[in-house]
Amino acid sequence: MQQSESFTPGNSLGGSAGKYESLAERALPLLKERLDDYGYLHSCKAAETARDLAFIYQVDTEDAYIATLLHDWDRGQPKDYLVDAALKMGIEITPEVLAAPQILHAHTGAMQVKQLFPELPENIIIAIRHHTVGDENMSDLDKLLYVADMIEPTRSSPRVSTLREMVGTIDLDTLFQQAYQATMLHLIHNRKVMHPRTTEVWNALTMKGIPSSD
Repeated sequence: MQQSESFTPGNSLGGSAGKYESLAERALPLLKERLDDYGYLHSCKAAETARDLAFIYQVDTEDAYIATLLHDWDRGQPKDYLVDAALKMGIEITPEVLAAPQILHAHTGAMQVKQLFPELPENIIIAIRHHTVGDENMSDLDKLLYVADMIEPTRSSPRVSTLREMVGTIDLDTLFQQAYQATMLHLIHNRKVMHPRTTEVWNALTMKGIPSSD
């Protein structure tokens, strides 16, 4: 693992989009039309951050870039669209989901990306699907996207700053766990609905023995 005393997200340490360069060129204008200005900026900055993290943690930088660039494909879509698309996918619509329907965008967006860009490998689609609630069995790519989404340079909070300082000083598993814990603390602090899967994933992480911060 490459050490990073002061990680600055979005420096593009890992190079270009490489094998996905043509796909990225097709996707960017579609993404710009689909998202608002902040959402588009966030997706681009998160993708650059993911590429930087992948370089540090020895994950495929090109997979990290394209998965993160496309991760919010359905972000900001209307509630009715998300619920309808999720129902067609066989996803249960619980009261918790109805209270926070944007949580569905990871699943519906992954489906849309898979249909629009069938050349993408399944690991990219899975990473997009896992970037909100997560899963008990996250790949390194999944974890890296989750972290990049949280620490890209347009984000600002004390917890985000702390996570950036941890990059390169701890392993990816622990960094992901710290990011997941930060999400839970944010939800609790702001009295937001927490999806039951969030606690299931957290319990799985802690039972695997990954240490949490105080």
